[in-house]
Amino acid sequence: METRRISISVVAAFASLAIGPTLAAAGSLAWEQTKISVDADFGQKEVNAYYVFTNSSDRAITISKTSASCGCTLPSLEKDTYAPGESGKLLATFDIGNRVGKQHKEITVETQEYGESQSYVLTLDVNIPQLIELKRRALLWRVGEEPGTKDCEIVIHSSRPMTIDEVVIKKNQKEESMFIFEIEEIEPRHKYLLKITPKSLDAKVRETCYLASPDDKEKGLRNFPIYAWIR
Repeated sequence: METRRISISVVAAFASLAIGPTLAAAGSLAWEQTKISVDADFGQKEVNAYYVFTNSSDRAITISKTSASCGCTLPSLEKDTYAPGESGKLLATFDIGNRVGKQHKEITVETQEYGESQSYVLTLDVNIPQLIELKRRALLWRVGEEPGTKDCEIVIHSSRPMTIDEVVIKKNQKEESMFIFEIEEIEPRHKYLLKITPKSLDAKVRETCYLASPDDKEKGLRNFPIYAWIR
């Protein structure tokens, strides 16, 4: 009889351990969505994404910490503790800066639920349009070799067609460039070929140049330098 009582006690203990995590999982935050995708626009400085949640448990839940996978994304909350049935929202602000292309960010939310730590991972995918694509940004020559022309293919985003009509040398360089620049239009307002030829290969030279267009009102082309170097 004594043996039977011990067996029942052990079974009850295991049952208690099994129920604990189940209750904690049931008392978690319920998110309307954990993944958000955004298509940014040209000139947009930041992206704001809102993650709405509800405390579906029967106890108050405290969000103890929020963090992001990089410093360009800042998560914020209206408050930390949410009563049973109460809803809230987490704001994730992504600083676009000079970034282009597809960006994937993760936001981690840590909570205290039923006396235990719980974490949730939210994702933010941002597609940032690139005004132009340079197929060959750095063009290199060596001192003493035969001068030759090298080119850089330029493709302009289809939603922002523009005419490329000039090459501008960086201001802190010599007024007279050591290179000859020629712009060839391949497809009107969409695709160009920039041909660069050194005037001489007798000495080392480094020059940075930019494309220019009367259609570039926001001066976005200044974010895409092209380098001509003689080593």
